[in-house]
Amino acid sequence: MNTFKFMVFYISLCLILSNCGGSGGGDEAAALALLGNSSAPAYSSPCDSLVPETGRGVFVADQLISAPGNTGIGYKNANCAADGVRGQGEFNGSLDVYTLAATGSGASIILGWSGGKVQPSTGIDFIVYENPFFVGVQNSSNPFNAVFLEPLIVEVGNDQTNWCGWNPAYTNSDPYTFSNNPTYWNRFAGITPVAYNQDSNPMTVAEVFDTDIVNGGGGGDGFDLSDANFGDSGSGCDSTLKSNIQTNGFTYIKISAAKTILSSLPIDSAHANPDIDGVAAKSVSP
Repeated sequence: MNTFKFMVFYISLCLILSNCGGSGGGDEAAALALLGNSSAPAYSSPCDSLVPETGRGVFVADQLISAPGNTGIGYKNANCAADGVRGQGEFNGSLDVYTLAATGSGASIILGWSGGKVQPSTGIDFIVYENPFFVGVQNSSNPFNAVFLEPLIVEVGNDQTNWCGWNPAYTNSDPYTFSNNPTYWNRFAGITPVAYNQDSNPMTVAEVFDTDIVNGGGGGDGFDLSDANFGDSGSGCDSTLKSNIQTNGFTYIKISAAKTILSSLPIDSAHANPDIDGVAAKSVSP
């Protein structure tokens, strides 16, 4: 988690626990431990006891397949990426997240659906949830064209070796300058804030799979297997695998910090460590 988000989240956590900056009692110790402070007493992450919702047409990726950066502590607890989705709205990032490394093997995570396969359906097939938030005035007068975002590249497959993606493209007229305007980040995840929260804002299935958060949708970044760009990127993606996935679905999803795959992207250190909240699919077969 980058420094700016660390400060925002720490302040939020202080407000929740109502005891930061005080005598260093139990609540503050818990807050420090949750943030991964090694000097704090041992602390069991809430992610270890939380579970994703089931049974109503929102199928959350609940199986942790691979997370090389997982330490089980604070924001490096990979269970936070498989315990459900807990967005905090247009102007706040979720604390229920797993932070990827900026480079190396720890910059990716692979999730699954308890052995099931995500099936092709009409429209968005699944949504990836990070914890971006709109910056600027926190009301409807916000133009919603600036986001604290941490771009992710999304790929899917069936064997954890060969992956197909959506050919993400950064379309800023100056490709060497970072922009927080979400319209320039096409087919990336980590771009759209999240309103859907299975505990405090469960939403209807239709609302969840409407990613237009500004107009009442659940937010997050949706991906469609029938998208014209699907299969135009990914390691080991050929026409056979693409067709198989589009017809029969996929078993695994790999989510990576964008710059680890597209090294030329102008992503600085403040935006290089994405935080994974979860993934939700519309249809999953046993």
